[in-house]
Amino acid sequence: MADKSTSASPYRRSPRQRRLQRLGHRIAERLAPQLFAVAMNPRWAVLLSRRPFLPTRAVRRLRSPARAWTEPVPAPPEELRTVPGIQLDPRAQQLAFEQAPLHDFFRLHADTLRTLMPKATIMAPHVTTLARVETPTENLKERQDIEPTRPPVLTAPAKLTAQMKREAAALGISGCGVAVHDPKYTFAEYVGNAVGDRVVICIQEQNFDATQRIPSHRSEEAALSTYGELEDRLVALAEWLRSQGYRARPETYLSESMVIPYAVAAGLGQLGLNGQLLTPYAGSRCRINILTTNAPLDADEPVDYGLEGVCDRCQICVRRCPVGAIPNRRKESRGVTKAKLNTKRCLPLMVQSSGCSICMKTCPVQRYGLDAVLTEYESSGRILGKDTDDLEGFDWPVDGRHYGPGETPHVPESVTQPPSFAFDPDRKTPPEGQTNFLS
Repeated sequence: MADKSTSASPYRRSPRQRRLQRLGHRIAERLAPQLFAVAMNPRWAVLLSRRPFLPTRAVRRLRSPARAWTEPVPAPPEELRTVPGIQLDPRAQQLAFEQAPLHDFFRLHADTLRTLMPKATIMAPHVTTLARVETPTENLKERQDIEPTRPPVLTAPAKLTAQMKREAAALGISGCGVAVHDPKYTFAEYVGNAVGDRVVICIQEQNFDATQRIPSHRSEEAALSTYGELEDRLVALAEWLRSQGYRARPETYLSESMVIPYAVAAGLGQLGLNGQLLTPYAGSRCRINILTTNAPLDADEPVDYGLEGVCDRCQICVRRCPVGAIPNRRKESRGVTKAKLNTKRCLPLMVQSSGCSICMKTCPVQRYGLDAVLTEYESSGRILGKDTDDLEGFDWPVDGRHYGPGETPHVPESVTQPPSFAFDPDRKTPPEGQTNFLS
């Protein structure tokens, strides 16, 4: 694995391919207003979402691995250990919740999104994958509130939990865990929707090859398509819980809750400096969704995989972010010690640069897995792939250039501060009368 990291990236495009990528980006940029109008028009959105399409599992360039993560995770060396999951201050969390409950981002910042999205190049992959995402979403909504048709099966919690996780694995879900429902993680717009005091967290690994081509139309299509695949499997898992006599309500991929805190609480990963859940198997190259249930499942515990220690010594995502939106150290925010991203700089770049996600692509845990990263660290004291083109290199769609280690594209102010763009990172409640951006 170490030798692999020192070579030039096999995903580096040729000059001709980069010119074509740049042309595609320009076309997507030019068509963004029209694509936005189509996506927001209910009639056109319905027509596009109902068009015939091959199931994602039949499309090699997009499909996710339909297998559960089962390989044992090695224990990290002592110097990489921090705390299980993430450092929390429950009293500060509760106080922040009482003073300002969380709100759905799509409602809280709907005004900003309505200004920004007509310029978004990510509208192109959104429209081309609309059927792959909306078909599972509509099916989920139709089956979201179905009641069980039989009394609960009298099974010990530990046995029921094990059976549920085996069912998740059989469905092709990569990772599955259980956490206790916490009202602090529910967006204010959806309070009261939970059907029990347990949360089942499901994670779906994302297509490897597509992710290494970040940022691109294909990588964004793969991310969205993975959400669709996960929704189908989440619905099936909810139906299994109902067959055991329990209520189960899956959420859509847009989510009614903060899913990352639940995934951390269930021991499925830890929070990276890039603000994403890092799983031991695929880093943040995955999608997360949850369901709530009244099944008496045993809750999992947070785990210290050494991922925070890896992040502290790596910091590739901090250096490679084109707009410097990722801080190099953690601070307390709402009772959680984490790296708080500069969303005001990240958001406009992300939507205008094919989803960006360079912080995902350049993460060594995403590229090689935690086992290989720990093996290299213990043998050499180095982070696997750091300062190599294999890990850090990316093709930038805006200018058609390849950027290797130590190189960062120039991002003009017209991208970071587009006309009429106004984003208030300190906003706690939606302006009066403001509706959800997606409604």
